[in-house]
Amino acid sequence: MIDVRRLLALGGALSALLFVTATARGLDHRVPAPASLLGFEPCADYKIASYEDVAGYFRALAAAVPERMRLVDIGRTVEGRTELMAIITSEQNMRRLDRYKDISRWLALTRNRDRPLGEDQARAFAAEGRVVVWIDFGLHSSEVAHAQTAPLLAYKVVMSESDELRAIRDNVILLLVPNMNPDGTTMVANWYRRHVGTPWEDRLPELWHPYAGHDNNRDWFMMTQPETRNATRQLYSEWFPRIVYDQHQSSPYPSRIWVPPFEEPTNPNILALVMKGVDLVGAAIMQRLDREGKRGVLTHVGFDAWWNGGMRTVPYFHNMVGILTETAHPSATPTVNDPRTFPVQFANGRPTQTPSPDYPNPYLGGRWQMRQSCDYMVSASLAVLDVAARRRADWLYDGYRAGRDAMTANARETFLIPVAQWDAGSAARLVNTLRLGGVEVERALAPFTLGGVRYDEGTFLIRGAQPFEPYVKDLLTPQVYPDVRQYPGAPSKTPYDITGWTLSLQMGVTIDRVTEAVTPPVEHVSAAPVTGWRPPRTRGRLVLDPRANDSFIAVNRLLNRGAQVSRLATPLDLPGVRWPAGAFVVESQTDRAAMTEAIARSLDLRAVSVSRRLPSTQALRAPRIGIYHGWGGNIDEGWTRWVLEQFEFSYARLHDRVVRTGGLNAKFDVIVLPDATYRQMLDGLRHGTMPEAYTGGMTDRGVANLREFVERGGTLVALARAAELPLLAFGLPVRDVTAGQPTSLLSVPGAILNLTIDPTHPVGYGMPTSTAAFVSDPPAFALAEPVDRSGSSGVRIIGRYPPGRLLLSGWLQGESLLANRAAIVELPLGSGRVILLAVRTHHRGQAQGTFKLLFNSLYISVLSPSRLG
Repeated sequence: MIDVRRLLALGGALSALLFVTATARGLDHRVPAPASLLGFEPCADYKIASYEDVAGYFRALAAAVPERMRLVDIGRTVEGRTELMAIITSEQNMRRLDRYKDISRWLALTRNRDRPLGEDQARAFAAEGRVVVWIDFGLHSSEVAHAQTAPLLAYKVVMSESDELRAIRDNVILLLVPNMNPDGTTMVANWYRRHVGTPWEDRLPELWHPYAGHDNNRDWFMMTQPETRNATRQLYSEWFPRIVYDQHQSSPYPSRIWVPPFEEPTNPNILALVMKGVDLVGAAIMQRLDREGKRGVLTHVGFDAWWNGGMRTVPYFHNMVGILTETAHPSATPTVNDPRTFPVQFANGRPTQTPSPDYPNPYLGGRWQMRQSCDYMVSASLAVLDVAARRRADWLYDGYRAGRDAMTANARETFLIPVAQWDAGSAARLVNTLRLGGVEVERALAPFTLGGVRYDEGTFLIRGAQPFEPYVKDLLTPQVYPDVRQYPGAPSKTPYDITGWTLSLQMGVTIDRVTEAVTPPVEHVSAAPVTGWRPPRTRGRLVLDPRANDSFIAVNRLLNRGAQVSRLATPLDLPGVRWPAGAFVVESQTDRAAMTEAIARSLDLRAVSVSRRLPSTQALRAPRIGIYHGWGGNIDEGWTRWVLEQFEFSYARLHDRVVRTGGLNAKFDVIVLPDATYRQMLDGLRHGTMPEAYTGGMTDRGVANLREFVERGGTLVALARAAELPLLAFGLPVRDVTAGQPTSLLSVPGAILNLTIDPTHPVGYGMPTSTAAFVSDPPAFALAEPVDRSGSSGVRIIGRYPPGRLLLSGWLQGESLLANRAAIVELPLGSGRVILLAVRTHHRGQAQGTFKLLFNSLYISVLSPSRLG
């Protein structure tokens, strides 16, 4: 008897097989292999594709197979390139893409639009949905292999008809970003093509991101750069992926790839469910590499899950599983690894040539090519996609669980940002930064009282009962870094990155953390207004608030348009106004009055009109600023340029050749030395490591020219370690008490410290008497002669590490070496001055509470002596 059901089932299976086979054959005719468009096989020896090459291939692939791959323009880069993201999934999923995108959002935010999800509804959505996985390449452009791997992975996931890849396409929506730093990839490709075969083929003489360099992976909660914002919008506003995989190439030698689990410590604000997911995916990567015979897989050593701010770390605080791998050999040039030269052990003491729990199958050495690195990355990516597909519904439900758990963990907690702030503009920037990161913010529509404290209408409320509560808490509360030691009595473990980053402290924003119910009428905030501007009641000189960072934008615009601006050398005390010294006075000029008001209004600045005689003022003009630029790529120099541009300071980059030539006073009023050691500035890049045009440093001649510049009336501003140059070369009456101290006695690997400021000094204008300052192994200055506040000795201490409580966030070892030492100093030399800024005044564009210390150091170079206004 014929079994009709079996025949029907067999017929269905045969039809499906014929469809798949026909589809594959059809695709084969349409789809270009990467080599056909690039002109060479990706990851070939001595070949690097530029971003334009890779983007061209992705456009061709998407055009050939639109039913499986869509290409999305996610924004522009610093240099104006279009950044792309590929969406890859099955034909059936592509037809329902909007529905699956909604499900991903609803589960991550634990609500369907404004309706909270119940348990049954969440499970139903998890069963229906498709798991969204993010894989990116090319963030660090000098690590060239991952950017070259992107076309290989895209082609394989789109084209392969293996059971594994079909299951991946059926269950996963892959967001593949072929390059996270397009500008840098093209810089690196062009340099390598010109210099292949030389000792400097792999090393640019300049930053490979126009401003951030390697710190483009340190920008992920501040989001200063357009590339960071492009990706952030996709992650936390659009797609809400469950797994975020960020590829890098810095595997501890001689391992071939580093994968999670991470080393201790783990940030306590990350949910346990997230870290379990990290370990699960890490295990899947290790197992696949082992099955494929890929040796040299290392775990635990070197990388931790403490720090917030990286591409794979910020997702943790959004309840996403962030995955980092670090693959060996960031070069297109093959190499030979001789096991006789391998280090004996890794940083954690594990051996490099015998198996251990962290390194079960050691790499044996031999010839290594970029293609092998790319193969490891493709395998790791497929492992991530495979484990995502196999646990599709579990991953989706875990996303809901994580959001639900985050909302209930601190549901009674609320962070309040009062209206009364030292700098209202910085408070608004903080709110807008949090909003871009997916944080829910409300604004009070009426005054309210809590715990006896009155809060005005306009107070911002950030409630703990939201799915990204770990992110809120981590950015708005101090970090307490644990003392991690390999064994009792061992040295403290050196942190992987910085230890304290509390954003409200860095930005100088006052926040109140309460647990009482907060119930005023509120509105949801999409963007924070500043509301500082009020039309002046009378005509006269317009005076701008010196506490506001944005006042510097206004002043720079006014100076560039010919306005007369001066600074008050004393506090301004008027009815309803009590400002510290340094207020900006814009003279009443009939032809410019409307322009002045328009500029102040556009920036929402607090301003008052004054017609009476003012106390002593100091005339100001636009300073001619030079920023020292030594070859090799100085990240602090990049951030300095970026911050000055945001506040509309004009500057010129000052190269070694110009410093060596001299005549600096004819070109500059003030020269800034970004963070670098004396030897780095003096010697520069060694001869033979770069083309001669990039080697040699400023030399002794350049140092002498800098001294002459100061003696003839110039201002030299030395940032952080750059203080070494004037201290060692100019014979100044100051020494750095931290110089030569071992890390066992003094270690401050990125923390926020308390700092006292003299706001009567022009460098301290507009500052509070006590502020939070970001530091990283900072100098601390002791003076060789007595100094008083009047400056009778000629030396002025402007900022000091106070005695008592010094650490505000992070980790500090050796507090007694810093306590009561000078951190900001002005030293006269001839007709000019040297200003030493030990703290990171503009750290990664985050430390807005101390920006004014840098800006004032520029303005002091052109301030006239005090006169009556």
